[in-house]
Amino acid sequence: MTKKRPESNFIYCLIFPPIYLLGMLPYFILNALIGRPLFFLSYAVFRYRYNVVLQNLSRALPLKSYREIELLAREFYLHLASMIVEIIRLFSISRQQQLKQVKLVNAEILDEYFSRQRNVIAVLGHYGNWECLNVLPLLLPFQVNAIYKRLSNSVMAKLVTRVRGRHGMRLIPAQRALRHLLRQTEKPQFSLFIADQFPGKHAECQVDFLSQPTLMFNGAEKLARATNAVVVYVDMIPQGRHSWTVSLSLITDTASTTAENLITHAFSNRLEQTITRQPAYWLWSHRRWKV
Repeated sequence: MTKKRPESNFIYCLIFPPIYLLGMLPYFILNALIGRPLFFLSYAVFRYRYNVVLQNLSRALPLKSYREIELLAREFYLHLASMIVEIIRLFSISRQQQLKQVKLVNAEILDEYFSRQRNVIAVLGHYGNWECLNVLPLLLPFQVNAIYKRLSNSVMAKLVTRVRGRHGMRLIPAQRALRHLLRQTEKPQFSLFIADQFPGKHAECQVDFLSQPTLMFNGAEKLARATNAVVVYVDMIPQGRHSWTVSLSLITDTASTTAENLITHAFSNRLEQTITRQPAYWLWSHRRWKV
């Protein structure tokens, strides 16, 4: 592993400057240079995971006709290309510009918990552009964390760390999250947890999600129960192609006394409502239902 670090640092130093410079371009120019070609190549030429996308959409939305599924697949690839453009811009976009593109609503539900020094676990799915939530430290009085699973690609890990940490977000590996939250007593913590990834075939929690039995990762619930954290759901609502309304809603403020898997079920229900409202913005290319 140590032998690869100088090489990964070299590759990072090579690709970061061009990405940073590209991110300074206005959205419409960057979309014309990268977004539209990327959409054409992924959707029309290489058909990136196209069968996976069609299968996921068909299983999750069984009442849709095949034509409707095809149109949703096209919208998904448009969103995927647009999201990559947005992420490139996050490397160098100014605070003022980014704050104009992210509108946080219902944040007042957190005021009481901040004053009482309560930690908050914020659960969300791979919906919309979750990377734009790196701006939350500018919008909330909490210490904002992102709980994540380490990436195997060290170059990608450095790039992700750069984007997520630009405005003060702290990245915490999932295996260290409990220890971190138990030790932090100076300032309440607001910890983002993407909780819709495939948990493995031997996961303990199964829910009815998008018209089918689905194994669900319950790490966020376990963390909330162990620390008696407040749990909120993060809903992302698209406003045009590259702006988002981020809405918070309470799941529970008594996590330690909730029934087992209740929080995970509540999360899956709310995420399903988010997805069915505007399906194209979920990550349909992810192999979510593995056999």
